[in-house]
Amino acid sequence: MKNTFELQELLPGFKVCRYETDRFKTGRLSLYLILPLPEEPAAEAILPFLFSRTSAAFPDMLSLNKRLAELYGATLNPFVNKMGENHVIGFSMTMIDSRFALNGEDLMRECAELLASVLFEPNLTGGVLSPEDLEREKRLMTERIDGEINDKRFYAYRRLIEAMCDKEAYRVSALGSRDGVAALTPESVTETWKHVLKTARFQLNAVGSGGLDTAAEVFRARLAAMERGPLAAIHTEVVERADTVRRVEEEQPVKQGKLVLGYRAGMRDAEAEYPVLRMMTDIFGGGTYSRCFENVREKQSLCYYCSARFLSQKGIVIVQSGIENENAEKAIAEIGKQLQGMAGGDITEEDLQKSVRSMKDAFGTICDNPLDIDGWAASQLCDPAFQTPDELVERCAAVTREQAVEAAKRMTLDTVFLLKGTLTEGDSAPDEEVPA
Repeated sequence: MKNTFELQELLPGFKVCRYETDRFKTGRLSLYLILPLPEEPAAEAILPFLFSRTSAAFPDMLSLNKRLAELYGATLNPFVNKMGENHVIGFSMTMIDSRFALNGEDLMRECAELLASVLFEPNLTGGVLSPEDLEREKRLMTERIDGEINDKRFYAYRRLIEAMCDKEAYRVSALGSRDGVAALTPESVTETWKHVLKTARFQLNAVGSGGLDTAAEVFRARLAAMERGPLAAIHTEVVERADTVRRVEEEQPVKQGKLVLGYRAGMRDAEAEYPVLRMMTDIFGGGTYSRCFENVREKQSLCYYCSARFLSQKGIVIVQSGIENENAEKAIAEIGKQLQGMAGGDITEEDLQKSVRSMKDAFGTICDNPLDIDGWAASQLCDPAFQTPDELVERCAAVTREQAVEAAKRMTLDTVFLLKGTLTEGDSAPDEEVPA
């Protein structure tokens, strides 16, 4: 078995990423549709949730679930995400590997046919999507949006992005807004579905021991028979540096405050600079060896958690922290001090080696299960070039101390978001997360 990634463009706007292996008892098939992130994404975002419940061939959830049971208990799950200023929607399926099928079925192909049927042949009533199906899904979508608001750590992150990227498409939520969901009609969502099929860029990820080519052919044939275009352009606006620091504060009835800092990373070439910026961010706020963890959290006890992540598609570094209100200013100052120290040369060869070892541990397990293999391929949907986990580790290991210091120098603080908690120790906050 090949046990490696193979990326191929079968048609303009249709790529397939195969990972053929007999190491697993299960296979995975995921279909990704990539479009520019719209001002109001609700109509696109609701499509995979709507189509994962019914279709023309399976007009109710009972019949669709029966078909999944016939496929040896296969699962069908929708997803919605954004990568830079690109909207990514689609479906994933997990099934037993075809070599375990009792009657020799090509389960990868059969699951691909089911995926194709729910996407290309949805449940229509009078030429539009079923009003009953849509109303049900609108209620569920509103609950998902409210769920994001109730998760205060995620809420603070979202608010930082909205403020920091207020003039960029990236500011909007991948799910859309409550008002956007409320305004959806069968006619408007049907038109959105047709537009998506015509313009979206498709990628099919397939992991398993067989049937990968036949699964790809199912979608190749469908798309080849359609009139498509103009295809969506994959593009993201990158702001290189911040000229001023914006600050946004809110108060909510929670015990633990949330502090989020957004930095412009000075990124000019995402593909070339990714390893350096990834390494610098990891030393800044990655593992337990990072500056934010060792100094801000451990030595000075200014927060419950303090971590940094690099958003490569946007050239942004986000620092997230859980704090007590009275420690907010000290934490902001200390996080800035740690970055200034790195920019001043406080990065050692030992720091680089710790970071590389951590990445080897993390990336070394990616190919140990179909879900992570699919996730790795999906993380590069909008990237100009594809790389394997081993290739990325090798590039990161080649980063020098001087390069990491220079990357820290280019970082500029753009926005600070502070969510202050108004509850005291004796107050009840049932939705509050446990401090990390």
